[in-house]
Amino acid sequence: MTYQDALRYIDSLLARAQPHPGPETMKLQRVTDLLRRLGDPHHALPTVLIAGTKGKGSTAAMLAAMMQSSDYDVGLYTKPHLVEYRERIGINGRWISPEDLAAIVEQARPHVEAMEGGPWGLPSYFELSVALAFVHFARAPVELAIVEVGLGGRLDPTNVADPIVSIITPISYDHMDVLGETLDAIAREKAGIVRDHGRVISAPQSPEARAAIIDVCTRRNAHLVLVDETMRWDALGSTLHEQRFEFVGTQRSYGPLRLPLIGAHQRANAATAVATVEALALRGFPTSVGAVREGLAAVHWPAREEVVAERPYVLVDVAHNPASLAALRETLEAVFSGRRLILIFGMIATHDHRACTSLIAPLAETVIVTTPQHAKPLPARVLAEEVARYQAHVEIIEDRPTALDRALALAGPEDVVVVTGSFFLVGEVRELLQRKLASAPHPQVRLRVPRT
Repeated sequence: MTYQDALRYIDSLLARAQPHPGPETMKLQRVTDLLRRLGDPHHALPTVLIAGTKGKGSTAAMLAAMMQSSDYDVGLYTKPHLVEYRERIGINGRWISPEDLAAIVEQARPHVEAMEGGPWGLPSYFELSVALAFVHFARAPVELAIVEVGLGGRLDPTNVADPIVSIITPISYDHMDVLGETLDAIAREKAGIVRDHGRVISAPQSPEARAAIIDVCTRRNAHLVLVDETMRWDALGSTLHEQRFEFVGTQRSYGPLRLPLIGAHQRANAATAVATVEALALRGFPTSVGAVREGLAAVHWPAREEVVAERPYVLVDVAHNPASLAALRETLEAVFSGRRLILIFGMIATHDHRACTSLIAPLAETVIVTTPQHAKPLPARVLAEEVARYQAHVEIIEDRPTALDRALALAGPEDVVVVTGSFFLVGEVRELLQRKLASAPHPQVRLRVPRT
């Protein structure tokens, strides 16, 4: 099997397996059966599970960077990918190789096919992805697996692991058709990753989500660390590309820390990751203050309020729900106040486009609405109708390369082009911009970061 064959097979499950996650289709028995057929690779892996609505990937990347700086071999599973599927599965900062991915898919395929007529049915795209990650990590082997939960927690395929630490990042409204319509219900679903007598790290939460997490942990006799009650972090300063803050944990003071990600929410994510480092030390994974500092300073997590070019500034962010758009708005108002903003905006049909639009559209002078390349995109005309409630200058440009060219043409050297609303839109435009500038530099735009 070639790498392209492997990708085609993985993608085929999007159409063949259960089409939409929900109580009737999300069954842990299915991924459990698949992993059993593959030798239960997850049982041998010390694992950290990370659930939440926003900040999961950033927190996972920070934690992985700090543990790698402590000389541990670390597996990292995140989703979705920006450009290439291999981004989802990595060890020590390196994506799974095309050859390794093809080999593992070839190993898994007969087991997947054998399950189609069985009691649990064909594994989904996401269930197979989780299984591939666990097999890759077990083959290495890694000393620690850091695994981002996909949807919810209780019934997500990742929850087959037995975590030595569970992390719950900030919870807000998202996927309400599956997880519930209240923060209490959503928080309880996500707290499904908590284990009896386990260790749990919770990022700052709303009062309703916080109460639900405390209740679940109390019922399970789990040791809960509330980051905003037990840790202290104070901003020291920031630039367009990084920030510095003072951090005091429960076990030690870390002094000034440097983080190459911007936004106040990233300081809270970093605090959650450092709190997890301290919890892991109690589970046999000691670290040093120096490793924490070095790891945070080295973290690379693209498309999270990332300034990828200057003159004009181009900021890309994968925000796609109201909470993450609110965080983006806060950063734009703090960092780019007074600058003219051109927005490239596109969303997926399953996300709350009305609430998201209300947060971001009023900041822009011009909004260019486009349609992400996705199985269930929100049509640009539908999104444009919502944008028009807040912004008079709206353009619909379906072709993403043309949308980018138009935004760059409208922007002056000191203006800001913001691309947001969807992982799929941001990933494509980020890659497109970097390829465009590498091959034929725009007369004004200066590339900020190398192509990944």
